[in-house]
Amino acid sequence: MVWSRVVDGRALRFRLGGINNMNFLMYDEETGSWWQQISGECLFGPLKGKKLTRIPSDEVTLATWRAEHPESTAVRFLEGIRYPESDWEKRISKLPAAGGSKSRTDLPPRELVAGIEFNGASVGFPMEGLRASGPVNHAVGGEPVLVVAGNDGNSVRSFFRRFGGNVLIFYKAPDTAGFALIDEATGSRWDFSGRAIAGPLAGQQLERIQNTKDYWFDWQRYHPQTTVYRVGR
Repeated sequence: MVWSRVVDGRALRFRLGGINNMNFLMYDEETGSWWQQISGECLFGPLKGKKLTRIPSDEVTLATWRAEHPESTAVRFLEGIRYPESDWEKRISKLPAAGGSKSRTDLPPRELVAGIEFNGASVGFPMEGLRASGPVNHAVGGEPVLVVAGNDGNSVRSFFRRFGGNVLIFYKAPDTAGFALIDEATGSRWDFSGRAIAGPLAGQQLERIQNTKDYWFDWQRYHPQTTVYRVGR
């Protein structure tokens, strides 16, 4: 998740502070206020009640990012810090997750979901289902959305399906080994960035809707009314 660090016209510097309800807390150096990572809300301190502004972001592979943004720069972190090269998500998925009286059992606690909230509603889309099903045409808060995993199986993006006054329905192009979607109405082909690359709508761009890739136990804790999308239902 990416948040603007400007609050009331002042740029704040944040550091990791601790854990609250299995989600990390950060504090800002300028005021000593404490903030929840998943909500961007200030819980304690002089700025209590303030909320950070979320900035649209992607969690995609470097190869995908570089292909779409060849002129992009990258942040280089401090040298000397070496992390294990094994798959972090696979290792962490084996660890127990603290439950609670309000924990739901719709999914295993550490199953990854792509969560979307809109118009007061929220839906969790299990990543395993997205990998297996291809593009998902669904609705969140009464608004038609498209949720799709990339060819790598880990990247995930979501878009509004309402375009030019019509609601588009997407399916995977059957004649390509790469990533391509086709919309049912016009037969146009779309890439993973939501851009039409061929057909009557070539050059058009779908509007993105932010999703949050999160563990189920974390998503449902902060979105208690969430529903779960089930493939084939």
